[in-house]
Amino acid sequence: MLSSIADLTAGNPESFFTHFVACVRRKDAATAIRDKLHSHAKAVNVKILDGQNLRGVEQADTILLACQPHMYRNLFEEPGMRDALNGRLIISVLAGVTTTQLELALGGRGNYFVIRTMPNIACFVRDSTTLIESPQRAFPDDLLRVTETIFRCTGRVFYIKTPVFDVCTALCGSSPAFFTVIVEAMVDGAVAMGLSHQDALQMAAHTMRGAANMLLEGGNPWTMRHQVTSPGGSTIQGLLTLEHGKLRSTISDALMVATKEAKKLGAKEDNC
Repeated sequence: MLSSIADLTAGNPESFFTHFVACVRRKDAATAIRDKLHSHAKAVNVKILDGQNLRGVEQADTILLACQPHMYRNLFEEPGMRDALNGRLIISVLAGVTTTQLELALGGRGNYFVIRTMPNIACFVRDSTTLIESPQRAFPDDLLRVTETIFRCTGRVFYIKTPVFDVCTALCGSSPAFFTVIVEAMVDGAVAMGLSHQDALQMAAHTMRGAANMLLEGGNPWTMRHQVTSPGGSTIQGLLTLEHGKLRSTISDALMVATKEAKKLGAKEDNC
């Protein structure tokens, strides 16, 4: 995510961002980030701090909270941290942790601007589907613009209301893993019928991307399915096999289970 923002803001005089500070806990993590950002070092000012969270926060106007979900309380308890976060934009990407939980952990007495977000793994290729929770109370427009700008660097942004945030987390955050199972199954079938693994993987992935692009252009799943299904043809026979295997209901069940588990993540934090 940092490399994407760095690329798209470098040399842009209208950019919100002039420098970046990455805070990590281990020296090996700092080394890994330096290696990753090596090609971006001349374009932006990136500082990497090892075990110096407070110093990093004090040097920034916008904080991207991206620690493990169970660690944010300890982070806030660091001496001086709550004061340092006061008045700053805090963008959370913590799975299952609500805005209310974060505000309560901060003490609820300061002037904290907390917003909940959830990018997905495709941010690595700048094609993320990122969720931004619509603020439940008055929130400065300029800080919303900053948040949206960050995630538009990595893909598309959707503003989501709080009651459906968990289901959207499952739909956008978990589904890439579901898609990989479908692709793997298609590849296995193609390999079993004589195609090389590499060719099968490239063809399956490209075909999935093409179908997705048609849907994004206004296509309808039912219509698309019937456009490639002819009477007595091979496609309808394959579709019937999928129906016999209850694929449709299994995928729906998987999404509902993932949604329920996402809700539980927040409940676990309440019990900490």
